[in-house]
Amino acid sequence: MIKKTLLLLLLFFSLSFAFGEEVSSDSVQAQSEQEESLSETQAEPEQVPDSEQTLDPEQTPTAEPAPDSEVAQTSKPTPDTETEPPEEQTPQPKKDKLPLSIAGCDRAEVESFRQHYLTPRGEKQLTDALENAITYRLYVRKSLLEQGLPPELEYLPVVESNYKTHAKSKSGAVGVWQFMENSVKPFLVLNDYVDERYDPWKSTNAALKKLTDNYNYFKDWPIAIAAYNCGTGAMIRALAKSPEKDFWYMVDHNYLPAQTASYVPKLLAIADLAINHEYYELNIPLHEKEYDVLYNEKNALFDYVTVKKAYSINQLAQEMRIAPETLKELNPSFVRGYTHPTLESTIRLPLGTEQTARNALKKLKPMEFPVKYKVVAGDSLWAISRRYGTSVKAICELNGINENDILKIGKILYIPSK
Repeated sequence: MIKKTLLLLLLFFSLSFAFGEEVSSDSVQAQSEQEESLSETQAEPEQVPDSEQTLDPEQTPTAEPAPDSEVAQTSKPTPDTETEPPEEQTPQPKKDKLPLSIAGCDRAEVESFRQHYLTPRGEKQLTDALENAITYRLYVRKSLLEQGLPPELEYLPVVESNYKTHAKSKSGAVGVWQFMENSVKPFLVLNDYVDERYDPWKSTNAALKKLTDNYNYFKDWPIAIAAYNCGTGAMIRALAKSPEKDFWYMVDHNYLPAQTASYVPKLLAIADLAINHEYYELNIPLHEKEYDVLYNEKNALFDYVTVKKAYSINQLAQEMRIAPETLKELNPSFVRGYTHPTLESTIRLPLGTEQTARNALKKLKPMEFPVKYKVVAGDSLWAISRRYGTSVKAICELNGINENDILKIGKILYIPSK
C-alpha cells in the first residue's frame, strides 16, 4: 500500500516536471519571437510624409547628384531623337538715325510736329500723302538729285498740299506746290485754257527753280524755304529788322509770321520721319526699285505729242482706245479739257503710245469756236445751244463744265462752230 502510494507520487512529480519544462520552453520561444519582432520594428521606423516631417531650420535637405554615368544615361538623347536646342532670339539693334542736311532737327518746334506724326492719326496722314503721289514724289527726288538740292525738299509738297494735284487754298494757291497767280511768272503758263499749276511735273520744275533762286539770293536754306512760304519781299523786310540773319533766331524773337515760323520745322519733322522711318518704326517705304526705274529712264517715262490747235483730250483718248481718265490725269493743266486753240500745246502720253496718238489726231477735227458768250440772267445751257445751233455736250466739253452745272452771270462761254 505504502509502495503504491510512493509510486503514484513519483509518477505525478515526473509528469509535472516534464509538462512544466515544455511550457517553459514554449514561453521562452514566444518571448524570443516577440523580442525579434520588436527588434525588427525598431530597425525599420515608420515612414512619415514629407509634409509632416519637422526639420532643423539649419539642415536644409539637398538632392544628391546622381553618378555621372547615370546622368549621362538619362539625359543623353538617342541619335534618332537628338535635336539641337532652339537658339535664343536676340533683339535686333535699332537702326542708326541719319542726320539731315538742314540744321535744326533737334529743335522743340520740330519735335512738336514729329510727335503729331507719330500718333496713329498723324502716321496715317503722312503715309497716305506720300504713297498716294508716289510718281510725283519720285520725280521730285530725281530732280533734286540732278540739281544738287537738299533731299528734304522732297517732302515740302506734304507741307504745301499733302501732294494733292488739285489742292486749292482759301487764298487761291493751286496745285502740289501751291503757286499763287501773282507768283506764276516766269515759271508757269496761266491763261484761259491752260493752268500749269495743276501739272505736278511742270510745277515741280517751277518750284525747284524758285527755291534755287531764293537760295542764291539769301545763301541759307532755312531762310530760302521760309521765303517760299511768305514771299521774297516779306523775307527781305524781316531780315532788315532782325539783328541776326538766321532763321532760328528770327523764330525765337518773333520776326516772322506764325505760319512761316512753323513752315520749316514742319518740313524738317516730316523729312526726318520719312528718311529715318526704320529708326522710328514707321511703314513709309522709300521705293528704291521704283526710283531706280524712274532715274534710269529719266523723262522717257512718258511720250509726248505737240499740237497747235484745240483738240479734246476726251476725244483723243477715245480714238486712242485708252481710258479718258488716264489721259486727263497726265494732262491736268488743260483746265477746259482741250488744248489751247492758237498756241502750241504739248500733250503728255503713256509710254509707247506716241504713234497711236499721231494716228488718232489725223482722224480728229480740231475745235473752232469763234464766238464768246457772256452768261446773263435766265440763261441755260440748253437755250444757249439752241441759239447757236450746237449741242449742250459740245458746249460743256469745250468749256470744261458739266451739264448740270449752275451758270454764273457774267461767265464767258466759248461756243463751238457748227
